[in-house]
Amino acid sequence: MVKIPKRSAKYGVGKEIGGAIYVHRQYEDVLPEQAVVAKELVPLAFVYTVVKFDLKQEVTSFIKCSDFDCAHEPTVGESVSVKKDGSLAHRKPPDDPYVYHHKWLFVRDDYAGFDVQSSRTRSLIWTQLSDIDVRRIGRRSYWMHNVVPRISETSKRWLQSEEVCRILRISACELSHQRRAGRITYKKQGNTFFYKLSNQL
Repeated sequence: MVKIPKRSAKYGVGKEIGGAIYVHRQYEDVLPEQAVVAKELVPLAFVYTVVKFDLKQEVTSFIKCSDFDCAHEPTVGESVSVKKDGSLAHRKPPDDPYVYHHKWLFVRDDYAGFDVQSSRTRSLIWTQLSDIDVRRIGRRSYWMHNVVPRISETSKRWLQSEEVCRILRISACELSHQRRAGRITYKKQGNTFFYKLSNQL
């Protein structure tokens, strides 16, 4: 199983990994002043979605991600990186591109582009899966062929209360509240409730 990350404690939003922080451009103002200065050097015609700030090398990257709002794990596109000395580097994605996981970390809960809670639920589901090669999940091909089908299978399967609570990391009481509020699909057989998470994604 993979440990689910949290939003950056320092910035209040963003995914921190590998000594860098990633945020949606809507929240780029939380980044250090250097990132703001770097933005002025990016060609106006370059429309980016994600900003990455390398905290160690002090390099700001502006990254295209055209399917950020519509894909569960959006594809990392071409980027323009700005070094501290103002020099620029342009990179195109490889034939087998990378994908972003946990995109809900890049935004705050009030972000309107996609259902943030559903995105978090998806993270909770796939991080519970076993036998995932975490060294390879960044590549779109591995992710689509080896992980996505298992996420779909889990989300469509009828689950008992204990498993749902474990996946969603909620109490039995909270699960009961969600059931009564109509926020989760369920059925009752005898005295046992069964749930589907497909409507959570």
